[in-house]
Amino acid sequence: MILVDLYRKIVPLKIKQLLNLGDICEKIGEYYYIRTIQRKQQKALRRLENKEKIKCVFFALFDSVWKYDNIYRLMVEHPRFDPVILVCPIVNYGRDNMITRMNGTYDYFKRRGYHVIKSYDEKTDTYIDVKEIIKPDVILYTNPYKGLIDDRYFITHFRDVLTVYVPYSINNSVAFWANYDLILYNILWRHYLPTQYHLSYSNLYARNKGVNSVVSGYPGIEPLIDGHTPDCVDWKIRDDASVKRIIWAPHHTIEPVGVVYYSCFLQYCDFMIEMAKKYRDKIQIVFKPHPLLKNKLYLRWGKDKTDEYYSKWEEMPNTNLNDGDYEDLFLTSDAMIHDSGSFISEYLYVNKPVMRTLNGIDESDKQNSFSLECISNHYLAHHSQDIEQFIQNVIADIDPMKEKRTKFVKEVLMPKGSPSQNIIDDMINSIDNQILYR
Repeated sequence: MILVDLYRKIVPLKIKQLLNLGDICEKIGEYYYIRTIQRKQQKALRRLENKEKIKCVFFALFDSVWKYDNIYRLMVEHPRFDPVILVCPIVNYGRDNMITRMNGTYDYFKRRGYHVIKSYDEKTDTYIDVKEIIKPDVILYTNPYKGLIDDRYFITHFRDVLTVYVPYSINNSVAFWANYDLILYNILWRHYLPTQYHLSYSNLYARNKGVNSVVSGYPGIEPLIDGHTPDCVDWKIRDDASVKRIIWAPHHTIEPVGVVYYSCFLQYCDFMIEMAKKYRDKIQIVFKPHPLLKNKLYLRWGKDKTDEYYSKWEEMPNTNLNDGDYEDLFLTSDAMIHDSGSFISEYLYVNKPVMRTLNGIDESDKQNSFSLECISNHYLAHHSQDIEQFIQNVIADIDPMKEKRTKFVKEVLMPKGSPSQNIIDDMINSIDNQILYR
């Protein structure tokens, strides 16, 4: 980034504006930087060729978007890996939120018996020097966005370390630059992708032409297809199978975020409570909001109104609130209503009735081709009446799209083998055979 830094420091603002060289200089600087990183990664790879133990650190932010569980477990069991989870606080919503989120995520991993440490000590107001304390050979990122975690943990500070990213969701958006061409994607050693659709997007839109991208399948769906017996932890009514279990999962984009503007929450927030009350003897609903929705509502509604609304879902006799893991929730549910991004494809893996609420904005130019295929296997809600009809159909076990949806899941969605094992195998093979890129 030397050229970019010099430009920012030396050229006066008025001249920048007059010449309009900012974007050009930024792009040239980043292209140069990408090539530099590739050379450094080649050296980092050589250092690991005959190394007995490979030190891997996972930079974890939210427990709710942790998709590395099986990868971590496989590393613990593998003789070549020495994994640790580093909880990195989220710094862009204030210190109180940062501490609360960090401690909650840390406790989540601690309860599972994982090797986990905090990157930040709130008592001394200090951060861990990862290079000095952990000395990682491989860093695995759980979120690609600069500014979300403290900058000292962003990928640009680890140019001499191999870096990996597994997306925390199956990408659906046409914001291809945000999903394939951010600086992180271009300087990763490995970018593991869920399908051939997504590899083609990486090849087309990333500045490095997706040379570091590999189709592994999406690890986040493994608990949905591996046949394990789930717990019914989020359902209040457990002894009456006739009471249908419905998930409502609203997105956080109550205000547009670029081209992403899925949310119908403000449109249906009161109506969904009405539905829970009206059909109290026939359904129960788990409110599964996006983890960022609460922060957005604090800004729009204020803390008191937001907390009161969330509390309603915990207090009603046939409803509950879930802001953590959702795999067992999916498996034990009967249906879902959502306007999410990641759940467009993820819930289809359990092959149950699913409805997408629409906010009146045409999604055909906001969803990529993979996503549009997934949505074509959804029931669609343009109005509240559509939602109520869907609920009535779930109660009556009416599912006209079942055959079409089953075919799509089998032929398009299901991965070849275990995604987590595919990732482990590719990492070991690439290190042992000194394969920098594909």
